[in-house]
Amino acid sequence: MGHAHRADLARLSAPALDALPASLASRHLARPDDPDTRAWLDANASRPHGALATALHRALRRVASDYDVDAWLGMHPMHLLGTTSWRALLGAEHVGGALLDVGAGNGDVTATLAPLFDRVVATETSRPMVRRLRAKGFDAHPIDLATERLPDATTRFRAVALLDVLDRCARPRSLLDAALSALEPRGALIIASPLPMRPHVDVGGHTVDPDEPLGVEGDGFEDALVSLVDTLLAPRGLEVERWTRAPYLARGDRDAPLHVLDDVVLVARRR
Repeated sequence: MGHAHRADLARLSAPALDALPASLASRHLARPDDPDTRAWLDANASRPHGALATALHRALRRVASDYDVDAWLGMHPMHLLGTTSWRALLGAEHVGGALLDVGAGNGDVTATLAPLFDRVVATETSRPMVRRLRAKGFDAHPIDLATERLPDATTRFRAVALLDVLDRCARPRSLLDAALSALEPRGALIIASPLPMRPHVDVGGHTVDPDEPLGVEGDGFEDALVSLVDTLLAPRGLEVERWTRAPYLARGDRDAPLHVLDDVVLVARRR
């Protein structure tokens, strides 16, 4: 990957801390140099999907969701944080216990978070993605946690991850409440989301508005972050422990070789 592109990503990851409340600015984590991210960029940033795969993806996308088509074709590998960065964000070399990754996709991001836990359970509404998850060895279930229960509903998790999920599901507030109910008393809620939020739901070959409005406002990263905390977390008794700004990366095609979302990644716990 060219140095200019790396510099662009570095600028993307620098929040304006002076535009945030002091209590939130003080919890910011400057991400460490991350070998997993460097390796992902070297392997994917200069290798976009070819013309045939892109054409097939676009044809199938007319009748199926992005998630199903990506799973069928094995396209658009993704990366958020490497394991080094996850350890810094969670403040532990090894958290232990069980992790619930909600909306885990094909497991690319799950795999970087998994080494910190003793056990990983994943959910995903795309059945083709569930097959991908199981092929990678994850205990994966084809359910929407907002409306359905895990097979063992009594299990409590050391951490629950909602990574780029809240802005892409039909019932984000119900999903957030279900995630909290699955946590241990001092468990960690891990949220990643592009900011500003642009909520949408993939249904077949098109997108629709969510059934539940998120209510997160703000036209810039910092304003949207404050709104997310004030609207979704604080009313539920959650306090941000650490947060960082990170590019959520996906291999693209010849028109856009690298897809980048400007994400906040945060860890919150009940007060």
